[in-house]
Amino acid sequence: MIIRSIVYQAILWLITIFLFLSLLFLPRTTSYQTGSGGEFLSAVYNYSFDQHVNQFAEFFQYIKENEGLGTVYNGYSLTENIWRTFQKSMLIVIPALFLGFFLGVAKGIFDFRIRSRRGKLFGVSTTRFFLSIPDLFLIIALQLLIMEGYEAGILPHIVVYGSDQVSVVLLDILFLAIYPLFYIANITYFSIRDEQGMDYIRTAFSKGTSSFKVLYRHVLKNCFVKILSHTNTITLYTLSNLFIVEFLTNYRGAAYFFYETVTSPEFFTIGMNIQVKLYPAAGYIILFTAVIFLAKVLSEIAKGLVSPLERKGNN
Repeated sequence: MIIRSIVYQAILWLITIFLFLSLLFLPRTTSYQTGSGGEFLSAVYNYSFDQHVNQFAEFFQYIKENEGLGTVYNGYSLTENIWRTFQKSMLIVIPALFLGFFLGVAKGIFDFRIRSRRGKLFGVSTTRFFLSIPDLFLIIALQLLIMEGYEAGILPHIVVYGSDQVSVVLLDILFLAIYPLFYIANITYFSIRDEQGMDYIRTAFSKGTSSFKVLYRHVLKNCFVKILSHTNTITLYTLSNLFIVEFLTNYRGAAYFFYETVTSPEFFTIGMNIQVKLYPAAGYIILFTAVIFLAKVLSEIAKGLVSPLERKGNN
């Protein structure tokens, strides 16, 4: 059953949270050795299991006492601020995932249909080209093209840098959708190609069914199980790319602030005990891993809907 698969994914999610929090709550106690003039000689990390366990105990005790993460920040409690910035990130992540998925399927179909025609240069070759270019380069190139287009009078004024601009939200959705679009297009193309020559296709053609109906009614239905199995991959990639997009456009979402909670200080002195903002970082970890969990659950449900074999296999 699909429910069994969801329960299994929920258990994996809880294990993942535990592992991430275990890394986050590692004790950061270091002993430093200095010379006669105070110069740095060496540093030794001292791990304490008891202190590690105590970090967990203090975290849950803090949540219990404050009924959340407490601490007011910018007029919001820490929990409210984490949720507010997370929602802001989801405003660009969710549309980007849907846009990348559905346009990717359409692009994959387009690549397959023109594979032997004159316009095949704009088919799978284009898909592979964009998959081979780093997203960082594409984002910066698009920003520069927009600014140069405005300077040349070709484009209207479009804000490409800011946290509360509609144009920035739309551009961030586009930036995040680039890789999922071409990744899914590539998967769709090869999934359709692998179905060619199957008995059910020859049977459909022998009955006089048009190639259009064969592709959209039969082939795609079988391909969707393979395509949906890559939902987790594009979700992971989109979330990992989220900080780059938010940083380059100054979009103050969850990834931007999560980086601030775990980043190293700008300066370091001998004897300094480096700490990160544990509690907000823990909040962001739980929310981001929840997105991956939900993406997997939706993928399993969708596969069960499009394929009776998947439903039967989950029994």
